[in-house]
Amino acid sequence: MHATIDAQFTVSLDPDKTLPLATLAESLTEIQLEATILEEIVRSLDERLVEAYCGEKHARGNGDRRFQRAGTTTRTAVTTAGEHEFTLHHVKDTAATEDDPTYFRPLEDLVEFDGQRIYQEDVSLQSTDLATSLSFRDAVAHGDGFTPMPSKTTINRRVREYGSKLGDFVRGRLPGTNADTVVPDGTKCHSQDDHCTYHDVNVTLGQTTEEDTETTLLDVNLNDSWDETAATLEETEAITDDATVVSDAENALVDAFENGDRSHQLDLVHVGRTLGYKLWKDDAFSLSERKAIVSGVTNDLFHLKNSVALHAPRNERLAIRERIDQTLENLRKESWRLERQDSPKAAAYLREWAEATVTFAELALDQQQVPWTSNVVERAMGEVSKRCKNQWMRWSEAGLESLLWLNLVQYADPEQFAAFADELLERSAKTAITMEVSTEATRGEL
Repeated sequence: MHATIDAQFTVSLDPDKTLPLATLAESLTEIQLEATILEEIVRSLDERLVEAYCGEKHARGNGDRRFQRAGTTTRTAVTTAGEHEFTLHHVKDTAATEDDPTYFRPLEDLVEFDGQRIYQEDVSLQSTDLATSLSFRDAVAHGDGFTPMPSKTTINRRVREYGSKLGDFVRGRLPGTNADTVVPDGTKCHSQDDHCTYHDVNVTLGQTTEEDTETTLLDVNLNDSWDETAATLEETEAITDDATVVSDAENALVDAFENGDRSHQLDLVHVGRTLGYKLWKDDAFSLSERKAIVSGVTNDLFHLKNSVALHAPRNERLAIRERIDQTLENLRKESWRLERQDSPKAAAYLREWAEATVTFAELALDQQQVPWTSNVVERAMGEVSKRCKNQWMRWSEAGLESLLWLNLVQYADPEQFAAFADELLERSAKTAITMEVSTEATRGEL
């Protein structure tokens, strides 16, 4: 099926004015040239298909054909090419059986509209993309400057729809991922539901470090326990049996993921913050003394981090081993000292988590690279905070989860989001489209 569109386009410019190229480009956009061409393509295809069924218009003998023209309807649609109004022909099948439609539109066998929706999937996907970083109202305002945007209510509905589909898409591709590093974290967002004040948001990222480090979003869920999250990821083999868990000191999280051959790396950045808080709670030292204690501990840990960075590439295992032992010894001594000086919470914290602070160094002895910080998920939670945690925002569970899938897949794994968009818009069908463009400029008048 071919459609040939001949277009004549005349441009007149004032020779007394110099125009910016951007102004000329904007003028072309304003006349909706792309929209006009698309409408003509659809009109031409519609006419050719109807002729194939019913014969040429007003030709003799058409009344004896099985298929008869049966009027037209107007179909309004909005795409990234602009706003369109199509006049589409109906055809009547005079020999239709009970199982076949009597009336149909031939064009719909070749060109598919998005149901009865005016805004087609390309515009809808753009609007949901904007809504991952802007409020629904702002997404409409910002998007309208570039392409016609649906209403904020429609964008809200599409976010729920596409977010749910994206979640299913990602989960369907998870089995066999075998991430060897798991980086989970949680936060809270205000709820508009009556049964809870906040939604518990759990986000789990995975990294595969065999060659180049690749990060992917393994799971987003609301109000589920970490045990449920870990069990689901284990069942689908999304994480390995000997994966390393990199996180803060949330016991429920660590207990859920750290089992069997798995180990835990405590985020070193969190150590100083948590230790400072424990010292404050114990109320045994002045502010300057607390700062000195925290500084001493963090200096030891970052000395270890720098030592691993220096010696691991050279496979200098003895130097790393000595620094690990020295770090653990320093932490044990500091814990003992704090206990003696009436700071039990801080002392207990160092005792409990000391081994977890050196996991990355222990694994470096076997040439395994494991991050010493959970920054990758902390940045992801920053994206959640920017979009979802403003003071006036209240969320339903379904709406929040859908928005988080859209937001976090784009952040953590943009290639996976691109694959989802390709599938949603059926871009593989472009291989069935051939387009040729030729232009010819003729001499005009000056």
